[in-house]
Amino acid sequence: MNAKEKELFGAINGTERMSGFDSYDSMDGESYFDGDDMDGVSEDMSFASGSANVPVSDPYVIQYANGLTSNVTAYMFGYNSFWGSTNYGNNPSVTITNLQGTTYSTLLAQSNNKPFKIGKLRFQSSTASQLTQTVSITHVDANGKTYSKPLNLSILKDAYQFQSDILDINQIITVDANTYLSFTLIASATLVIAVFPVQIISSKAELNGGKALNNAKAPRLSAKNAAPIIIQTTQGVSGVAK
Repeated sequence: MNAKEKELFGAINGTERMSGFDSYDSMDGESYFDGDDMDGVSEDMSFASGSANVPVSDPYVIQYANGLTSNVTAYMFGYNSFWGSTNYGNNPSVTITNLQGTTYSTLLAQSNNKPFKIGKLRFQSSTASQLTQTVSITHVDANGKTYSKPLNLSILKDAYQFQSDILDINQIITVDANTYLSFTLIASATLVIAVFPVQIISSKAELNGGKALNNAKAPRLSAKNAAPIIIQTTQGVSGVAK
């Protein structure tokens, strides 16, 4: 074996050793806020990698209606923080409706045993100021640690959107029993929030012979009907640099 062959085999062996380094997620401090360093990932990378057979995500759609003539703080998810609270942490005058046919309590309880990762959110409201609010994404732990980050809706509107009452946002958020969203619900306003999960962990699926981690892809909601761009020219294009 010559020197070049030895160098090649050494590189291959080193790569194989590194491929077994799969315990990173279990390191202290790294898995606590899992996935939140991926904020802003495009819908095309919605953790549904490598297969055209990955299904399109089925959304969870929740409606909030404020029955008061004053602003209130509203909460979404946060099983460990709000399950035993009146109206799940929300003001009693806020009506929460699951528009997918079940109840909000069903979704909240499910988030306790089937954590999931959101790839896209849609906010819809006829109250213009409702879509300029800041949503806080909060993660808490029983040991007292709390982490919160803002999601400023006013600067996240898709440039292809023309609807004044809709915001579509690509945002990676990992939801479990310790995660919740909070936001100001404007007086007398109604807000519909649709979240599109791109990963869901299901122990039942594994018991039935499937995978515990199920992938989906977030749908493309805006610019679906955009016309193709056609450039007409009488000049040759063979010299156009790429």
